[in-house]
Order: sequence, then structure tokens, then C-alpha cells
Amino acid sequence: MRSVDGNYRRCSQLIVKRVFEVAVSTIALLLLSPLFLLVLATRLGTGGPIFSVERAYRCNNEPIRVRRFRTRNHGSVNAFGPFLTRTGLDQLPMLISVLRGEMSIVGPHRYVLPPLRIYDQVSPAFLNAPVLPGLISFELPLPAGGEGTDMDADMFYVLNWSLYLDAKVLFRHLFSKEAYIRASPP
Repeated sequence: MRSVDGNYRRCSQLIVKRVFEVAVSTIALLLLSPLFLLVLATRLGTGGPIFSVERAYRCNNEPIRVRRFRTRNHGSVNAFGPFLTRTGLDQLPMLISVLRGEMSIVGPHRYVLPPLRIYDQVSPAFLNAPVLPGLISFELPLPAGGEGTDMDADMFYVLNWSLYLDAKVLFRHLFSKEAYIRASPP
């Protein structure tokens, strides 16, 4: 059980995390706005919806809407789609979700199905986690025989969350050659 001082420290770290995320997502959206507008203009020229909206779930089984740039038109890949997917630019609209407080820059995975439907047992600490799904998620180090599950990684993240862990995950992601591959799944 956490002490009152531990709860205060965690609450203050959550406030710092939120301020950091608002600042970073605002700056990133401003810096990338020409690219954002270019992608919007390209998508408008091809017809159909600009965004693909997918339903996903947080750790506590709450549904969220994940927005991305649409990379396909009526089932076929559009000309700009592979570039958007390869560079991760299709996920640029997710920065708006971070700004709105629906997602986090670093956080647990988002799930296609509610975690309670995927896993038989889920810890109450996991279900009551005060963290949002992340654009970038914690990945467990690869053990000798394979890889841990997303739930194992998310449990570790939720139970050990700190600003230091977020910084470590963020820097590992930014300086990884496979950063866009290891990002949180759609």
C-alpha cells in the first residue's frame, strides 16, 4: 500500500507528465503542421474520409477512439499510403488525442478487445491504473526463449510507473532503429 507521501509524489508526477505531454504535442503539431496540411491536401484529393477511426480499449476496459490518416481507399492502398505507414506519419493525428487527454505519449498498449476479454485474470492495479494508452509503449526486454506479452509489459509499466521510466522508454524508442515497428500496435 502506498503512503500518503508516495501518493502525493505520484500525483505530482502525473501532473508533470500531463504538462510535458501538452507541451510536446502542441510543439510537435505546430512544427509538423506543414506536413499535416500536406497529408490533408493529398487525402482530400483522393476522395473519401481523411481519417481512419478505430475503436480500442484502455487498461480499465474503457473504449477510446484512435484516429489515423487513412492509407487506403475502398480497400486499395492509395499512392501516399505506404510512405505514411512506413514513416509512422499515419499516426500523426494521435498527437491530437494526446493534446485532448485521451492518450499519452508513453503509456500502456491500447487493446483491440477489452483486456478482460483477452486475458482470464487482470490485476485490480491494472484496471485502476491512472495512466492512458500510449503512442509509445513499454516493451519487456527479450528473454532467452522469446518475448513477453503486451499484458506482462503493461503490468510492469503500471506497477512501476514513474517519470524516470517514461523518459527511459521514450529515449529507447527515439534512438531505436526499429522505433516505428516497436511502437504501440493499432
